[in-house]
Amino acid sequence: MKRHLLVFALLTACTMQAQHTFQNPVIPTDWPDPTVWQAEDTFYSVATGLRTLRTSKDMVNWTDTKQSPITQQARDSLVAYAPNIWAPSVVKIGKKWMLYVSLYKNDANCRIAVMSSKKPQGPFRWEGFLLDGVRDCGVVNAIDPYVIVNEGQVLLFYGSLEDGIHVQHLTDDGLSLAPGSKPKHIGGVRHPKNKFVKEAYEGTYVMRRGGWWYLFCSGGAYYDETYHLSVARSRDIEGPYYDREGHRLTEGKALPILASRKTDRFLGPGHNGDVFVTPDGRTFMFYHSHDKTIDKQSRPTLLQEVLWDAADWPCFRGGRPASREEYPLP
Repeated sequence: MKRHLLVFALLTACTMQAQHTFQNPVIPTDWPDPTVWQAEDTFYSVATGLRTLRTSKDMVNWTDTKQSPITQQARDSLVAYAPNIWAPSVVKIGKKWMLYVSLYKNDANCRIAVMSSKKPQGPFRWEGFLLDGVRDCGVVNAIDPYVIVNEGQVLLFYGSLEDGIHVQHLTDDGLSLAPGSKPKHIGGVRHPKNKFVKEAYEGTYVMRRGGWWYLFCSGGAYYDETYHLSVARSRDIEGPYYDREGHRLTEGKALPILASRKTDRFLGPGHNGDVFVTPDGRTFMFYHSHDKTIDKQSRPTLLQEVLWDAADWPCFRGGRPASREEYPLP
């Protein structure tokens, strides 16, 4: 009963009227595992497959540049290892823009590669393999990289459903694992009996708000309505992270904050791309979801406002993907 009341309280705190000014999805084509980055007044995005680069001035209206975000040499180097190029992540380290991407053969054979560019729009050039999950770190299913620079330290968050989420230090240039660095398990149950369940997580995104670090992650089966978004927080960027009910994120008990039902238009929301805070202090998140009106197999990208309750926990209006949302920028 207590758990049901908590879910009701979360939904109530997140029920607000909005001025509906744009229609989701903002990228109405297959655009899974989106990463979005900003340089001056332009937003950029790439997705799984690194097909083309898209740009926007307002986070809502996107233009397909028809240009590859990476050089041909970089693409050749990627596909030489595996055809599955998943879950990119872009961050600026020093004067360079870095593009990290997952390479997947099977759960035991995953690598994370890194490319760089002096310009935010690329093209990103091949730098090499950042890590081989099992060989270098002992982590199975070592995909879904997210890199962040905090107080001069470069941190890599990675890992997926089969073996949980880990954090590890990189060198200052972000091109390799820091000497002596070891992975720290911070989210999801390691080796669950069924990886497509609530206790297994992937798709990490970390952001700071006030004195807290918030870790967003996805769980469930990516191909159906069970996929969902959860969150935990910590005073330390390297954890431990706790969900709203006080469980460590490694227990896999975090309540969903964004989910779907079989009857919904949008199914399986998750794999949050990036979060942006607008000049007026509102928070918006990119994520992907299946859309019944487009293609059952495709996962277009949606943009939705993240609300914050009285205890400063993030939530979404109604706890469901929004078909219409208030415009994020003037």
